[in-house]
Formats: sequence, structure tokens, C-alpha cells
Amino acid sequence: MNLDLSPSEIAFREKFRAWLRENLTDDLKWERVADLSHSGAWEARRGFERRMGADGWLGVAWPREYGGQGATLLEQVIYQEELVRSGAPALTSSVGLELVGPILMEVGSEEQRHRFLTPILLGEEVWYQGFSEPNAGSDLAGLQTRAVLDGDEWVIHGQKVWGGFAEHADWGAVLARTDPDAPKHRGISFMIVPMKAPGITVSYIKEMTGGEHLNEVFFDGVRIPRENVLGPLNQGWRVANRLLGYERGVMTLPFATRYERFWEKLRDFASSNRRRGERLSERPHIRAALARSYVDVQMMRLANLRWLTHYLRGTPPAEETSYMKVYWAQAHQGLGDLALELGGGAALGLPGELETLAAGAFSNEWAFSRSTTILGGTQDIQRNIIAERILGLPRA
Repeated sequence: MNLDLSPSEIAFREKFRAWLRENLTDDLKWERVADLSHSGAWEARRGFERRMGADGWLGVAWPREYGGQGATLLEQVIYQEELVRSGAPALTSSVGLELVGPILMEVGSEEQRHRFLTPILLGEEVWYQGFSEPNAGSDLAGLQTRAVLDGDEWVIHGQKVWGGFAEHADWGAVLARTDPDAPKHRGISFMIVPMKAPGITVSYIKEMTGGEHLNEVFFDGVRIPRENVLGPLNQGWRVANRLLGYERGVMTLPFATRYERFWEKLRDFASSNRRRGERLSERPHIRAALARSYVDVQMMRLANLRWLTHYLRGTPPAEETSYMKVYWAQAHQGLGDLALELGGGAALGLPGELETLAAGAFSNEWAFSRSTTILGGTQDIQRNIIAERILGLPRA
């Protein structure tokens, strides 16, 4: 595995860095527009993404035939890492760009590709991912949202939870049961739902961090055209698993970059702060914890790079993405625990509270890291996939 960039990859990186220097102003950086409750934050982020789309900096790895740059997978990783290093806000169109778009290219009809791919690529439309339900999170195949065919329309009833940006989304990628008599992993279809349709109600979920970025979505007799099924009817489980491969796989490489930056903050904090007269970095258990966290982050990076070499040779993402998800969650929670260890009582305040350590960054990272072992599939689910589908072990 050669980790050196080629001249063309270095040129690609420098071109994108130059674009970011010119277009990513301080008022658009993550710390200024992360809280969507602040007036204008959403509009600022959407405006920045439309500018990215207009200049060809969204969907860079999409094939040229669909309007992308045709960048290699490694160039896509470089692009994502540069976004993190620059302090750019997380893309609100990521579900469309990184999940729905690739699936549309794989299994979408020609009409669906023509209708949806270009608006995603230009940053004009936002997508919501409607998979999990109150009683079907880890056991996603147990979902109860149903869709019944009525003439030329599907009528959807049910409830989804934990999706982001639902209140702003134009379209939803929603799993619904279309054959209630089939085994639970069958009879599910992947549906394209207009999120402003009558019968959709969106509510907010208050998070541990104090934010409200996640939603509950209720579908009460929502009608969509018959042709709004993505992929074969009753084969939504297979389509969804292909999509989740993108979510758990190469997409996690930029997280390693973000975690490295946060680890550096923790290292610097330990080097410059004392407790009971002793520098934190001089305490053996703190030094050991810093070393362990650094190793976890690097293991996460190397695990991703190992599989990236396979993808660059033409192998599509598959069950091995569960390895990446396990590394991702372990590294993140280790950093969150270390942040509270270093900060002590002063690290417990939430963002916005007076005298909160690091403006709440330490407590926020710890709280958010608790969700990492759940989102995208729990650790138990990932370990089951590794055991059964990779190691060939019998089901428990």
C-alpha cells in the first residue's frame, strides 16, 4: 500500500485548497454555522453548497456522464479531508451526494436518474434518510412503516426516527413494507418521498448536546407516484444494504482526520494545564490514554486505507465496511472519554453555558460519541456481520 500522492492527486488537492481559500470565509466555518437554531445558519450553509455545486465541487467522484468530475476514489477522500481541515461545515446535501446519488446510479431508472441526479450535484435539493423506527433501529428489517398500492399511487403510513434535516429536506429515501406476508427481510421497498407532501409531520428530538438536529417523521396517508420505488419492488433490503456500505466505508476516512485534530487539542490541553500542581501530560495514566487514543485513530485510518486499495482495484464496498464502523466508534468514544478525563468537572458544561471548558467542545464531543456506536448500525450488529458474513461463523 503506497500512501504517497501522485502528481495529479497533489494538483487536485491544491486546486481544491485554492477554491476553499477564495470561497470559505470565516462566517461560513463550522463553528459559526453548526447550530441550525441560529438565524441564517441554514441559509448560509445552503448558499455555500450551491456555490460549490455551481463550480463543480460537489459529487467530485461521480462519473462525468452524470455531471461529476470523474475523480478517483482517492481524490474523493482527499476532497473530504480538505473539507475537514479547512473548517468547512458538514454538507447538508451529504445524504444525496454520498448515499442516494450512488444508489440511483446503480439501480435507478433512467427517468429517476434524469430527475434527481443533477439537482443533487448542484446542491439544489436536500435528501433525508428515513430508515430507523422506534421499534426497528438495530433490527431494521423489523420496520412497520407500510405502503399500500392504491391505483397508481402508494399510500404510506408509519413513523421514522433519528433522521437529520427532515424539516428542510426536499426528498426522502424511505424504507416501507410493501408485502406484509413476506419474511421480514423481504417485502420491503425503497421509496422516494417528497418531504413536503400532505400527511408528513416533522418533530425535533432534543439531543444530549443540547442541539436539535435530529427528527421524528410521521407519515399519515402520504401519497406518492407508483414509479417512486428505487430498485426492484420488495427488494429494498438489498438496496438499503448497498447504501449502508457507502455510509460505513470510505466515508469514514474524513472522520479520522477530524479525530486527529481533536486529539491534538487534547494533547495540547494536557501539556499546558496542571491539576494539583502536576502537569496533566506528566501523569502516567494520562500519557497512556493519549497514546491509546492516538493508536485507535491511526488504526481506524489504516483500516480504511487498506480497504480503499481494494476499492481502487474495482472491488465494491461490502461486509468489510463493518470493520471500519467498529474502528470508527471505538476511536471516537475513546476520545470523548479522554476529553472528560482531562477536563474534569469543568468539561461537563454544555455549549453556551458560562465558564464551560473549551466552549463546550469537550462535553459536546463526549455526548456525541455516545451515538457513534448506534448510528449506521450498532456495534453488536457490526460484529454479527463480521462473524457471520466474513468469518463464516454460525449464527448464535
